Amino acid sequence: MLCGDIPHSINRQQKGLDLTINLDQLISLRHWLHAHPELSRQEVETAKYLRSFLTETAQPDDIISLDGSGFAAVYNGKAPGKTVLLRCELDALPIHEINDIPYGSTQDGVGHKCGHDGHMAIMAGVAQTLTDRPAYGRVILLFQPDEETGTGARNCCLHEAFASIAPDYVFALHNLPGFPAGQVICKPDTFASQVKYAAIKMTGKEAHSAQPETGISPSFALAELTLMARKIQAKHDREDAYALVVPVYNQMGVQASGVCPAQGEVQFTLRSALAQTVETMWKELTDHTHTLADEYGLSVTLETREEFAATTNHQVGFDIIKRAACETKREFNAIKQPFRWGEDFGELTKRYTGAMFGLGAGLNRPDLHNPDYDFPDEILNDGIAMMVEIATIATKP
Repeated sequence: MLCGDIPHSINRQQKGLDLTINLDQLISLRHWLHAHPELSRQEVETAKYLRSFLTETAQPDDIISLDGSGFAAVYNGKAPGKTVLLRCELDALPIHEINDIPYGSTQDGVGHKCGHDGHMAIMAGVAQTLTDRPAYGRVILLFQPDEETGTGARNCCLHEAFASIAPDYVFALHNLPGFPAGQVICKPDTFASQVKYAAIKMTGKEAHSAQPETGISPSFALAELTLMARKIQAKHDREDAYALVVPVYNQMGVQASGVCPAQGEVQFTLRSALAQTVETMWKELTDHTHTLADEYGLSVTLETREEFAATTNHQVGFDIIKRAACETKREFNAIKQPFRWGEDFGELTKRYTGAMFGLGAGLNRPDLHNPDYDFPDEILNDGIAMMVEIATIATKP
């Protein structure tokens, strides 16, 4: 991609941002965060450490407390302009780390296997470039909790203090193993999928397993429901708009040979690039649930556990990201299909203009959420440069 593809290119002298960062300091920060992961809604020490780091090394004009452990660092510009919010995530995953590294997780069963430690270090690096203040507008750095369960962005947006931020643009990145290190990956419209994670419980009556006809077991109804999920997926899955209905958990009965169970549960994750497809598949799944419950004489409980709004990139946000990649001389990859994973940044792009992009983490790395994944320090510079350039472009009046 050539800079000529993007109109209104800005001059390097107009940026007004100090690109000097202390990379060794940021790597040390990333390693500390990696060694001290905290699960969603528990990111107390993570947030405390980051607040202290920013205060000591990047002097924000203000720090605004938001939902849970979330907070926003404010950098006011030297002249009027737009307000640009850049987001990173605080939480880790309930995955035990198997890496043999000096900064390995000290929390058994918890690890930064999505690379949020790297995202936080990138944002801290952006903060270091803002100590001399942006040339225009305001740059807001959002350190958001609870991304992995889909409620962090929504709850931060709904927090009363968020009204004082009122961003004109919102941007975020996510590291992506399987792509060349430092490559910028983006597309307009849907970037990450609509996701619903839900539980279906069926309840009947226990019986002796020698006389199952004297009770009401949910076993065959749950088995039929699980098989129906595959048919619903096949109905909606298309080459131009994929759909997934995946059973991710099931439980039924007790471990006793003489007891025919009365209660069972199956949980599904439904995904699609299209929000309406997810809702349609969920309705078909629940309609079939009620049909089976009536047939077998069972009661039903439905519970949505998590929901991720599709992350939809606005065209202007996509254009800014593409332009920033050009200005910083990063390879730009305009993908055609959205990613299958969900990202709660969709709650921000539902409310404000903006976009998310991927940052290549290397071709031969373990995938996200693998127990041996570790964010590569060598792409910290790439993420910082992109975010600084995006802020520079988007804050201009």
